[in-house]
Amino acid sequence: MGQQEYDNFKRLIKEWLDSHPNEYADFVEEMNDKKFKGFFNIFNTAVRLVPKYKEAARKRIGDDRNPDFEELENVLLQSDLAEKIVNEFHTPNKRSIVPAMLAWLYYGRSYECMVEQGEELTKRKDIPTLYKWLVSGMVKFIIRKSIANGMRTKEDWQVFRKQQKAIEENTLVEWAIEEDEDMDEEETDMLQEEQPKTAGRKADTRTLPELLIERHDILIERIGTRLKTHATETDIARLFIALVEYRFMRKCPIKTFRNALHEQFNEQEIVHERGIQKAYKNLISPLGNSKKLVKDIGEDHEAIEELKAYLSN
Repeated sequence: MGQQEYDNFKRLIKEWLDSHPNEYADFVEEMNDKKFKGFFNIFNTAVRLVPKYKEAARKRIGDDRNPDFEELENVLLQSDLAEKIVNEFHTPNKRSIVPAMLAWLYYGRSYECMVEQGEELTKRKDIPTLYKWLVSGMVKFIIRKSIANGMRTKEDWQVFRKQQKAIEENTLVEWAIEEDEDMDEEETDMLQEEQPKTAGRKADTRTLPELLIERHDILIERIGTRLKTHATETDIARLFIALVEYRFMRKCPIKTFRNALHEQFNEQEIVHERGIQKAYKNLISPLGNSKKLVKDIGEDHEAIEELKAYLSN
């Protein structure tokens, strides 16, 4: 599958997700089931599409010499699994979990859920030590893979760990206050530019190519073209949302994104980050008493979806 086909396929997955909220919610519920119903369904799907995977998994579970899972992964990578999954996505039967599974992997809390379920397993007293050892290796493998493929960053996992710790220690209030303080700190960075940074705290100076996950040259060209006609605070906030939601770019502070744009397109005047931050905060705010966010309805939703299509094609 070429890059263009891949991008179009991702867009189709997102369209399925947006148009099948109930089916997706049912799938997510199964993935979080304490009896691991969803994971068994995924395993059975993998075995159905790649029959030799069942025996490979059995052998892996019984092997206490190596905590890694590369060989088991290679059984799938070296098969025609990807082609079969794509075909099943395009022609699914009513019982197929493939569309929901792909939406979960690309746009859901898939990696976090896998880690959470793994941690739950290691706490159970009825699980043998060998299996707990294997699960710990699997958790490490999942986190490393998520970072390597650009789906998550080390910072994402640090934030996840803080939240998990707050849940375990019943310190959610302290965690929430700390999160708000971090957001306030980002929003007021502009006012503190002349002051020395706290010792040990490094500025995030990633460039646009470093922030982008894939298709660097194509995306940089399209972003540059877009900025020539759409460069207001709201335009750039929408661009940030489109890039992050479509997994074209790693999530980062608004200031980092704005500075990366300024460095990449130095001939283009880029508005200051404070205005972009305010526009972004407005876009991710609930509309009145509705559970929907401003970015998900009306003109803003249409503009962001149009941006996603523009960046994908």
